[in-house]
Amino acid sequence: MWTQDFIACIDGSTFDQPRFDEALSIKQAHLPKRIYKYRRDCSNSRRNLENDTVWLSSPDAYNDPYDCWFRFSQDDLLTALENRLVDTLMRDDKLQGAVLAEQIEDAKRSRSPLKTIAGHIPESSSAGGNLKRRIELCSIQAPGVVERTTSTIRQWRKLTKLCSFSAINDSLLMWGHYADNHRGFCIEYDLERLEADHSLCRTLYPVIYTNEIYDLTPWALTLVSPDRTQFNPELPILCVIHKCDEWKYEEEWRKVSVTPAVEPDHDCQLPTPTRVFLGSKMESAKVSDLRAICSNKKIELWQMRLAEDKFELLPERMY
Repeated sequence: MWTQDFIACIDGSTFDQPRFDEALSIKQAHLPKRIYKYRRDCSNSRRNLENDTVWLSSPDAYNDPYDCWFRFSQDDLLTALENRLVDTLMRDDKLQGAVLAEQIEDAKRSRSPLKTIAGHIPESSSAGGNLKRRIELCSIQAPGVVERTTSTIRQWRKLTKLCSFSAINDSLLMWGHYADNHRGFCIEYDLERLEADHSLCRTLYPVIYTNEIYDLTPWALTLVSPDRTQFNPELPILCVIHKCDEWKYEEEWRKVSVTPAVEPDHDCQLPTPTRVFLGSKMESAKVSDLRAICSNKKIELWQMRLAEDKFELLPERMY
């Protein structure tokens, strides 16, 4: 599937060899022709419709407690940091002559490189005492560095704002869940009318459905690596678009915004919708209200009706 190539490009992108634009090109070629936003009929929903806006919210506001969730191993991060400190000691010639080369490699393969390397230093070594004290100091400081790095990683989720759309407008489940039991409405945005570099197209991502929480450990390890060319600034976006496959019926695409600092949830400008679909159970008085809004904005108005011979919603144009 094209999504595998898309993910591979993001996953393989680095400062040294960026591939994010390649990923965006793949995504652009597979954008749905139209996307849909299911809405409960309320003052905020109508205001968004009238103003051509949508609400960007934090993952914590979503109904999936795992939204934008990820995992990573602090133990692996600590081991990687200690290996970096062992390399620093080697570079400073502190280990030369005190520890054999194979003992250094043995330490770097262990889960506790600093403790292991300290155990290889002979008590009879003239510099052994000072070297062990330096290693002990590094061992004390390393967990604090890992904790601060962990805090930075977790903060990334707080910088993310989302707005979810669907590639379909006739889902019985979504009309029930997100459109007030078919009493709300569904807004259509025509992506074919937009240029490829339009902000909506560039910031719209497919949701990848999976059974596994996204593992951010490989990316976290690059945070303590001295080789900055291998750092991937785009990788955390994959955390945002992986979701439990129980939600796959939604066929979700989501607009993603990542800000430099934590911001409150807020409106975001979008193109004028092309069509609005009213729920099959919308009250007649509210139908008149939505008709007036859509007429004023020259938006086609349709209403869903229930098929008589199968479980299906059918759209009928009202004007």
